[in-house]
Amino acid sequence: MEFPDIVEAFLLDPTPATRRPLRAAILADPTFDPHLSLRALLGAEPTPQAVVDTITARMPGLLLSPQGHGLLARAHQALGDEASARRERTLSAVSLREIAASGAGTEDSPLEVLRLQDEYDHLQAADRRTTVQRLDRTDAGECDVHTLEDGSELWFRLLWRTPAAG
Repeated sequence: MEFPDIVEAFLLDPTPATRRPLRAAILADPTFDPHLSLRALLGAEPTPQAVVDTITARMPGLLLSPQGHGLLARAHQALGDEASARRERTLSAVSLREIAASGAGTEDSPLEVLRLQDEYDHLQAADRRTTVQRLDRTDAGECDVHTLEDGSELWFRLLWRTPAAG
C-alpha cells in the first residue's frame, strides 16, 4: 500500500489495525527525526510561508506531530488559506487524540509517541507539568517517565526505540 493510501485508511478508520501501518511508514521515512525541534529549526519569528515550507519539506516524517500540524494551521490561517488551516487543526487534534488513546500512561500501559516533542505536546494539552524526566528500559521497549507536579508518573513509550514499533 502506498503512503497516501495508508494515511487515508487511518483517517477513515483510526483503529490499531490502521494505526500500526501508518506509524511504521512514518518511522521508516527518511524525513522522520524523533529529536527534531521545530522551534529551533524555525527560529524566533518565522514568516508563515517559512513555516509552511519548512514543515512541508519534512513530511511525511512530521505526520501526526501535534506541534507540527498546529504550527501549520496557524501559518495557513495567516496566509488566508482557511481550508488548509482547518485541515491542519484537525490533524493536530487527531494527533493529540491518538497519543491519549494509545495507553493509560502507566508502566504497564504507556502512552506511545513518535517524537520527543509529542510528549510535551500531550503534557501541555493536558495542562500537566513535569518536574523530573528519566529513561526507563522495559521488556516492551524504552520509555520516558515524567514525574509530574502532583508526584504521579506518566509513562511514554518511545516508538523509534521500541522493537517492532508501530
